[in-house]
Amino acid sequence: MVAFKAACVFDVSQTDGDPLPEFSRVNGDPGLHRERLKDLIVARDITLDYSDTIGGADGLSTRGRIVIRSGLEPAEEFSVLAHELAHVLMHHEDGITPESKQVRETEAEAVAFVVCQTVGLDTNSAASDYIQLYQGDRDTLVASLERIQRTATTIVDGILTEEGEAFEPLHRDAKRPAA
Repeated sequence: MVAFKAACVFDVSQTDGDPLPEFSRVNGDPGLHRERLKDLIVARDITLDYSDTIGGADGLSTRGRIVIRSGLEPAEEFSVLAHELAHVLMHHEDGITPESKQVRETEAEAVAFVVCQTVGLDTNSAASDYIQLYQGDRDTLVASLERIQRTATTIVDGILTEEGEAFEPLHRDAKRPAA
């Protein structure tokens, strides 16, 4: 039996009011740190791909693979790469995967926030907006603080160079896809 139900449909031109708020975005220039982050990902034997077909997400990760949306601004790309690398390190490689998506997303975004702040990017309220999207709160952050700090330190140590040191890829034979 096939059935149909009548329903009202509206076009956006039939609506009024203030536009819906948008999430803040990370701004600034990550400079060579973006390339260092890509090198770090490849040096850890993680495949890095770009795609336009990953749905509404800016990135996703699985064990050994990170996929990010093509065409992101450099600061956004850096932030998404840091977030997804945090997922791989914290939730795919260390054997401790929290069941709660709230905890997983809060941890990964907190790591991305620390890494972005360390290289001088303006995160505005992007991290807190994202964490609130997953109902992350102070208690969640406090419970995960040690893991967040350890993972952020691993990433920061992998991308920062000493003052005045020339940029050198971490993995000379690293082959990354062009963004």
